Amino acid sequence: MSSLNFILIDDQKPVLESTCRRINKFIKENQIDGNISLCTTIPNDVLNYSCEKFEQMNIYILDINFKSEINGLTLARAIRDREPNAYIIFLTAYIQFSMMVFKYKLKVFDFLVKPVSHSDLTDCLKALVKDYSRILNLGLPSEREKSILSIKSGYREYQIPINNIIYIESFGPKLAIHTVDGQVEYYGTLKGVEKTLNEMTDIFYRSHKSFLVNTRYIKEVSMKEQAIIMSTGDRCLMSRTKKNFLKEFNLPN
Repeated sequence: MSSLNFILIDDQKPVLESTCRRINKFIKENQIDGNISLCTTIPNDVLNYSCEKFEQMNIYILDINFKSEINGLTLARAIRDREPNAYIIFLTAYIQFSMMVFKYKLKVFDFLVKPVSHSDLTDCLKALVKDYSRILNLGLPSEREKSILSIKSGYREYQIPINNIIYIESFGPKLAIHTVDGQVEYYGTLKGVEKTLNEMTDIFYRSHKSFLVNTRYIKEVSMKEQAIIMSTGDRCLMSRTKKNFLKEFNLPN
């Protein structure tokens, strides 16, 4: 199993330190290949970590209500946009926030209400480890997240992690690969890159003759506009022949 990296944030330092000690104890007692990579009270520390370590197997344990411009929900949304398969667990004293988690469509693993008992936290972590082991054993897409798309643009060669690709757009003889880090253009065909990506993963969908989208970055589908809205706000065209798209991915319109 790949090493598990725990990232914790809480604006109450005593609670944060207590949670860190309990997770360290869980790691040692259960002989987990993992560690606490970050323990902080500052939201920007978490954002910077995610920007630099997005390819690792990260587990974010987040308080929701910070005394900051960034709350736990907006922080989780930023993480989810960059890390589709990261685990997110919320700890909060405000049970009413639980419904906001569903509104934000954050794909949260668990929601624990403070004060969190030792047994509740332990049960949550055991279930998480079991879930991750199942994913690895089944060889689901997360096992292949570190797969790389190699392309050449001009005199430069790019190695792009496929889970970093938001969508690919064709225009004339060129393709534009839109990633979480920016955009790269090169000469190629959408059919060719689609074939290459489909050999590594099943998370890409040909929504239109000119667009190939990463389904994990889809925010919503507008049947009226015949468009797919990505988590970045970008709109990708959707062909009228793709009527089953909405049903297949169970997305809102």
